[in-house]
Parts: sequence; C-alpha cells; structure tokens
Amino acid sequence: MIILYHSNQLWMLKKLLCREIKEKPLHNPLCPEVVLAPSSNIVQWLKISFAEEFGISANIDFPSSENFIWDMLNRVLPMCSRKSGFSRLSMRWKMRAIFSSLLLDERFFMLHHYLIDDKENHKLFQLTSCMASLFKEYLVHHPQWLYQWEHFQREATLGEAQMWQAPLWIALVAYTCQITGQEWGFADLFQKFISILKHSIICPPNLPERVFIFGLSTLPISYIEALGVHIDVHIFFENPCRYYWGNIKDHVSLTTIQHHHRYHYIDHHPMPQFRDAESVSSLFNTVGEQKLSNPLLSSWGQAEKENLFFVVQSAAKEVCAFIDMDPCNLLQILKRDILELEDHSLLGLKRNETMDSRGKRVISLDDCSIEIHLCCSLYHEVEVLQDQLLAMMVDDPALTVRDIMVMAADINLYVPFIEAIFSPVVSGRGLPFYISNNQLIQNNPSTKVFHILLRLPESQFTAEEVLALLEFPAVAQCFGINKEGLLLLRRWIPESGIRWGLDDQSMHDCDIVITTQNTWQFGLTRMLLGYAINSEAGEWNGILPFDESSGLIAALAGNLSEFIMCLKKWRNRLIEPLSLSNWLPICRHILDDFIKKNADNEQELAFIEDHWNRVINHGIQALYHDTVPLSRLRDELDLYFNEQSIRNPYLPGAINFCTLRPMACVPVKVVCLLGMNEGVYPRTILPLSVDLTHDKGVHTHTQKDNNSYWNSEKYTFLDALHKASKKFYISYVNKSIHDNTVCYPSLLVSELMEYISYSFVLSQDIEKDIASSSVALTKHLQHVHHRIPIAHQNFFDWGQSCGVCSPWLLVSQTKDPLYHNLSRIALQEATTKLSIDTLINFWRHPVRRFFQLRLNTTFERDTITVSDTEPFVVDNITRYQVDSQLLQALMNQKDEWLLYNRFKAAGILPYGAWGKVFWEERVTEMSHLAAKIAPHYAPLPNREILLNINNSLLLTGYLMPVQDHGLLRWRPGVLNFKDALILWLEHLVYCATGGSGVSLMLGLKDSLWRFLPLSADVATKYLLHYINGYLLGISAPLLLTSSGGAWLQACFDKDRCMIKYDENTQNQARRKLLQYWYGTDYIGGEKDDIFLQRLLPHLNATNIKDMMLAAENWLTPILQHHQIDSC
Repeated sequence: MIILYHSNQLWMLKKLLCREIKEKPLHNPLCPEVVLAPSSNIVQWLKISFAEEFGISANIDFPSSENFIWDMLNRVLPMCSRKSGFSRLSMRWKMRAIFSSLLLDERFFMLHHYLIDDKENHKLFQLTSCMASLFKEYLVHHPQWLYQWEHFQREATLGEAQMWQAPLWIALVAYTCQITGQEWGFADLFQKFISILKHSIICPPNLPERVFIFGLSTLPISYIEALGVHIDVHIFFENPCRYYWGNIKDHVSLTTIQHHHRYHYIDHHPMPQFRDAESVSSLFNTVGEQKLSNPLLSSWGQAEKENLFFVVQSAAKEVCAFIDMDPCNLLQILKRDILELEDHSLLGLKRNETMDSRGKRVISLDDCSIEIHLCCSLYHEVEVLQDQLLAMMVDDPALTVRDIMVMAADINLYVPFIEAIFSPVVSGRGLPFYISNNQLIQNNPSTKVFHILLRLPESQFTAEEVLALLEFPAVAQCFGINKEGLLLLRRWIPESGIRWGLDDQSMHDCDIVITTQNTWQFGLTRMLLGYAINSEAGEWNGILPFDESSGLIAALAGNLSEFIMCLKKWRNRLIEPLSLSNWLPICRHILDDFIKKNADNEQELAFIEDHWNRVINHGIQALYHDTVPLSRLRDELDLYFNEQSIRNPYLPGAINFCTLRPMACVPVKVVCLLGMNEGVYPRTILPLSVDLTHDKGVHTHTQKDNNSYWNSEKYTFLDALHKASKKFYISYVNKSIHDNTVCYPSLLVSELMEYISYSFVLSQDIEKDIASSSVALTKHLQHVHHRIPIAHQNFFDWGQSCGVCSPWLLVSQTKDPLYHNLSRIALQEATTKLSIDTLINFWRHPVRRFFQLRLNTTFERDTITVSDTEPFVVDNITRYQVDSQLLQALMNQKDEWLLYNRFKAAGILPYGAWGKVFWEERVTEMSHLAAKIAPHYAPLPNREILLNINNSLLLTGYLMPVQDHGLLRWRPGVLNFKDALILWLEHLVYCATGGSGVSLMLGLKDSLWRFLPLSADVATKYLLHYINGYLLGISAPLLLTSSGGAWLQACFDKDRCMIKYDENTQNQARRKLLQYWYGTDYIGGEKDDIFLQRLLPHLNATNIKDMMLAAENWLTPILQHHQIDSC
C-alpha cells in the first residue's frame, strides 16, 4: 500500500516517520529500515534526528535510488547479475569495442559521417559517453522502450534518433551476452520485475517489510506502484500548500482525485483536497493545467505538479500534518500565502484604486526576515555575508553556526573566497564552516598532482607550471626540496633565464625554432656550471655560469635537475598510445616517482589507483583491444571521478556551504543564497539533441521538456525559502567588476520582490500610491554595498548591518585622528640626527615613505612573478639594467661586444638577429651619452659628510664621487623631476659643506639638469627647508607627485623665474596634471601607483590643489636655479 504524507515542515514529516517506526516495529528486528532520501544532506540530517529521537541511529539503511532499484531487482529476480554489467563505465567501453563493426550498417550512416576524421578517437569516446548516460536514463525511467527495442518493436511517440539508438542498444545487449555468457535481455529484467510484483498474489521473498521515501521524484512512480502491491511504501512530501495544486490528465482523473480523502495525522478526520470544492472544474484549463491563485507557487511549482498528480493517483491513503504559520514577520506571512493558496498582491487594479496603499499588509521597519544584498563581486558577496552573519549572532544570541546554511548556484566558484574570509586566521573573525563540494580534484592534493601529471604530454613546461607542481609538499619532499629551497628557486629560475620548454627537443616537438636558450636544460646547465666555475671566467659553450648556485646551496640545483629529468622521462613515456593492459601499471609507477607516500596521503593515493584500475579493467573486460592515447584515458578517468564524486553531507556544528540543488537544504533558522544573478540561477542547460526523453510525443511523468531543468531549479528555490524559519538572505552582484555595467538579479528574485512590494507596505508609506510604496519597500529590503570598503555609503544608513569587513567598520568608527586627519599627527620624538640617504629616499617618493616609516606599511609582493615567455622584446626594467652596465663599460673603455656575449649567454637578450639589432641600438644611444659624460668624468672616491645645521641637527652620510669641478651624475634614461630633486638635494649638501662647483646630471635625448654653485648660507637655508619638509612628510602625507611637477613645468615662466597664474596657462597646466595622473592608452598614469591609490582612490579638486601647492613649495626652487646655458 502507498501512503502519502503531506506537511509544510520537514521536521513534522520526520516526526511522522519516527511515530510509524515506534508504533509499528518490524516483525523481524534484525531487518533494517529502508529510507530513501533525495540528497546526502537530508540523509545526514535524518541520521542526527533519529539519534535524537531514539537515542541511537542504527540498523537504518539509506541507499541511493539507483542502488535501491538494483537491490530490489536482485531480490525479485535472483538470477540477474550485478548492475556493473550495464553501468555507464561498462557500457562506454563495450560500445567502443563494437562501434567499428556497427558503422558498416546503413542505419548508422549519420554516426559514420560524424566520426570521419576522428583524431585519437576523440569523437568516438565522446559519443559513447553520451549514449551510455542516455541508456542509463532509459533503464531507470523508460525500460519499456528498451523492452520494445529488444523485441524489434519501435515506440511510436519517439523521433528519428530511435532508428539508430534501437539497433545500438540491441548490439550492446548482444555483445554483453556474448562476453558474459548470459542469454537474457537486459530490459526484460525491469519488465519482469514490475510484472512479477504487480501480478503476484504472494509477496516475493526478501522484500523489505516497508520503505520510507522522502520526496515525490526520488523514485520513478512505476517502481513505487509495483512495490506498493506487496509492501507499505510511505512517501513523505514536504508540501508548501495544504490544497491540491498539481495538474490533471483528464476530468476522469479529476473525479478520482476529488474522491481521494485526506486525513488529519492526529484525529484522522477528513480534510479537503481543494479550497473550494464547488468550483473545482473551473480551476483547470483544457490541457489539465491548474490555474493557481498564488503567483509564486504557480511559477515556482511547475516541476512538481505532474509528480504530485501521479503520486496522489497511486496513493491508497493520504495523511496531512500541515503546520499553521504564525504571521509574525514577512517571511512567515509569505509562506502562509503559499500554504493557503492566497494572492494578496495589488496588481491589475483600476487607477482610482491605486491612490493609496491601504489594501496592502503593513510590515514594520525592523522586519529583516527577508533581505536582498547587492554586492560588487563574488569575493565581496562572501565578505558581506560574514558581516551579516556576525551581526545576526549579535542580535540573536540563540542563533548558532549550526542554524545557518549557505548555498550558491555553484559553490566551487566561492570556495577560495570562503576559505580566505571565514578562516580563523584573522583573529576574532573566524567562524566554523564546512564546504560540501563534489569536485574531487579540488578536494585532494594528490588527485590534483596526478591530474597535472597526466597532462605532461601537452604541457609546455612553463616556469610557473613546473613551480606549481613543486608547491605541493608531497612532491617537493619527494625531491628533497623544502620551503626555503622553493623560495630560492622562485628567484633563481627567472634570473637563470628559464621560461618554458624542457629542452631543444621539446621546442622541436612544438614546431618552434631551436634557440638553445630559455629552456629548463639551458637554465639547469647555468646553475650546475655556477657550482663549478665563476661567471667572471666567461661563458662555457655559449652558456654563462649562474653564480647564485655556487657553494653549499648547489645541492638545490641537483634536486631541481632530478625533478626535471623525472618530468622528461614521464613525458616521453606518456606521449605514445598504449594498450589498456600496458596502461594498467602506469598509475602506481608515476605516483611512486612524484609523490612521497605518508600517513596523510596514503588513502588518497590508494583511491586514485583504485579508480585508475577500475576504469582500465572495465575496458579490458569489454575486450577493447585498440591502443588508447593518454588524452582519452584521462578524459575517461575525469568522467568516472565526476560520476563517483565524494558526497560530503552537511556537518552539524558549523556553517554549511553547498551547491543549490534539489532537496539540498535542511531545516535551519537562516538560509543564505549567493550569486542569484540572471543567467546564473536558474541555470540554463541545453538538452542533447539525441535525447529521446525530449521528444514532443513523449507524455509521461518522467518527461524532461526544454524547461524541466529550469522548473526544477525554480522549485529548489521555493524549497530553500521554506527551509528558513527565521531569515531568508539573498545576495547577487549588481555591477560588473570588469566594466561596471549593470548586472540583473535572477528572475526568481525579481518575482519574489514584485510579489512582496505589491502585497506589503511600510507603516509610514500607507498614504502613498501603490507604485510609490512598492518602490520604497523594495529599497528598504535591498541593501547596496559599495565596492570601496570605507565608502560613506556603506556606513551612512544602517550602521552595524553594513556590508563591509568589520575592520573597516572599526576604522570608520574610531576616534583616532590618524584615520580622520592625518595632518594632526605629531612626532613623538625629536629628530637630532639624519642621514643623507634617509633624506633623499624620502624625497624620491614622499607618500611611499610616509606609509613605510609612519604606518609601517608596505605593499610589496610576497612571491616573485615568474615569466613564461622568452624575451622577444626586452622589458623596461631589463633594458635599464642592460643600459646601466653597457654605459659603465663604455665609460671604462671596455669592449661592448664582450658584454653582449655575456648577456646572450645568460639568455637575457632576444634570440638571433633581434638580440643583435637591439644591442646595436643600445650601443649607439649609450655611446652618445657616454661621449657627453666623458669630458666631465674622473673616477674619484666618495666624500664623507658631517654637517651641523643650526646646532640642532647633524646631517651625516656620503656624497657619491665628487669631481674637482662639482657633482656629476647620469642616468641611462630621460631625466625627470625626481632626478632633478635628488640632484638638487645633493647639490645643497655639496654647497653647504663648502663646495663651489657646478652640479650636472645627464640623460638620454639630451635631457639634463644643471645647478650653479650657491653660498653655504643659502644652501643651508634651502637644506633646512627640505629637512622640515621631511619632518612634515612623515607626520602627514606630502602630495609631491610627478603630476604636480608636470603642472609646474607647464605654467612656470623660465624667463621671469615665476609661476604664471593667468587662466589660459593654468587651464593648460591642469590638463597636463590630469594627463600625467590618468595616463593614456599607451602609458600608465600616476594613479596606478599603489601607494597613491590607497591615499587617493578618487581624485578631487582638493587633491589637485594639494598637489599644486606641494609642487610650488618644493619644486619651484629647482626650476629657479636650473641653468642650461652650457655644459
């Protein structure tokens, strides 16, 4: 008998199940209860609930639907084999074994055409994978089709694809019988199974006494009906509505449903199927679809309407245990509307009826049971989520982490952000969390490594790819490389010239010209040469020794060499196709070579090897004799991993994160949905064109039309809303992080907000018209979070519930003047001694030195970025280094071509003629600069400085070589204001200590700065001015920028040595400032400076004025004393 239980609360259904177990125990206490649940989360929740109810959860089986069907099949038909004979994996290999012979049949002409030019059998493996999945679907939901095919009949309602799928299935069954020795038709099993159960007078032995099923679609109705003939099948349906809201097949079925009586679960009195029994027939249209009065249930409940019809038709008894909803907040009232099948939205009214909002239901301003949060990115969504959860726990001390569930359309997209934000590394903000994701490769480090190793034949072995392998501790330990060694290798690899490619042979395999440089072989040779000889000894066979790898650290180069040789060995072994029997031992060998086994990864390695062996052994058992390239075997393994993915149930005692799937949510106080954007959820999944279940002629309760996945996910959204008892939280990205374009919410969110806004009103908006009050309520429920954490918008309206990270909230609320007016900070100690280097370093970048000295803050990268491309064009930094060494060589009258050979042997220059052309260009330009420097240059020692300024400050340090006629500096680049400022400061020190020469700095493109001598008093006064600027600059940021310098140069009158303030000149100068700040399409602007970004996220008029004042104050003396008349 089939008994259907209805309730709008899952916990009540659980209570009914427990009551059934307690009041009617099984006759055989050793037999287990059988409970089918739609998800692992529900299974785990039921186990915990049973333990709480019975004191222990034992002797209860929770099989999957597929395993349950096969178990029942084996009990009713003991002669049938295990299900592995027609598992997806087994069917894939068998079809591959027989396909070559099938293609000769004209019925497979279309497939024969598809498989033309099939390189490495890619199309064949893809096609058989697709067909295996479809046949599996047919076996479970449409066994009658397969039965007809095996008896050479065709289903009239199916399309043309049946004409080749039927003979393919027949051939698959025949081949299976041939290799297994069995003579029965496989589809006959299901028909016999159903027929025996339906027509047997006596119950077949070994069937369970009863079965409990959660969900309408957990098991196909045909199996439920067959089992219900002999055993009790209890179906528990979490029904959002107390009345029948499914469809009907015809008016005969409507009459049947009307005569079905529902009974109360306590006093067993009859309960109505329909809210208005007298007007039932008017509820259905001509095709049997019911017109539901509640728009949310009508839109979101499509997926279960047909399932509800078939189950109600088959049920012998219906038990109702609906819980009345307490209309205490918006969420509960919304669920009550659905429960009572009511519509309170004021849509479609006449104009005179919309003048006020008195017809709406009033909600209070502090009702936060439903919230919509608009964020800037996925990371921001998680950041806002954490703050909201912390705020909820502060407001409700009874709320714990076990009462919270967070779901997303694809939780794997959020995993790195969840781990970064919810991790307890940040003191005081860590929350216990658990992520249920099915991606095995992401979960297990050893699986990740194995997955990477299987791609060695296609790998380009870029520097970053190889280093990424060594980032796995088990791999690094296998080759004797520790963390310190790995950090050292990150510096050695780019410096030794390694970019990509194992050796010259791998370059040749990629059809790339062999350059003998920038490969791993080239770099390792440099490292090993560095152990034997010094680079000063010159190159060896065109390769320059790498000095860093000399001494005791040379063992690291040897370990790296061993690792690269191992990669090369396995690349050569894996590149050739092999038979399945030859592939079988490969897994263990490759794991032994690359991963050091320990207690932590022993189970992972065994799991990988077990899956590898299963995939290959199924192919061997299917008698597949062709060779298989690694790429096909790897795809097959990935497919099997996905099919056998670990199902991680939810973890009590933590915030649970999981993907939003049917019945994935358990009853909790707070349900949070992330990423509810249009196009993201509901997901749009295009059906396969060869899937017969999508044919228009198919009319069964298992039909999957083009909207089935869409409707299923809409119902999942409804289920998530019903699982929340206190709060329903939604977030989505409202603006693209790439171009700031508007991103729209999911259709489901829009439907929810439309119903709420036209059904409810805030207390202060009752007198407003319906449209205005709807807009006001929407703004009240939607919280927009700015992308800048400390933005004013994040704090202005709603304080603690703002969507910013709590540290930013503390910054915004602190009374410390450091965060509000940095200029008010006073130095805590008097400065009595100052070095020249400290002074000069400050004036190179005053804002940066403020962050570093005053705030003890740096923004340097922790890791070195490794380039993956050889130097086709020399980058600016490398070119500057080359120019500096070349200029020094020319100044010392050394042969520049010896230096060229050194750079070439180090792999720094582009290959071949390009490198030579580049070198000749640099020699020409540097020679011109060297010729200008030479008349003024004489190698002299540094001068020590001990300068007492006003008897209060001692300036110490050294001036670089001072010529007899003054200071001489040069730089292999075009000189700018920063160069002028540094030379000016050195010139002031030089003159203040009695120097009487000219200070000169030369650069490319005839750029120069030149200062005439000053008296010691004048120089000291200027020097004191800049020392005071230093003291001010480490107290508050000093906005001395290149952009300000550009403004000054544009408006400075060189003839009169003063700034021109007329409107025309100032407008042009301001444009120059903005051009330097924002940059162009080809040249980056000063706004990209990471320190200035932190200080000035948005440039405004006040910032511009501060830049202009700083430039006027600190740079004007430079232009006033700059003389270019002669050199």
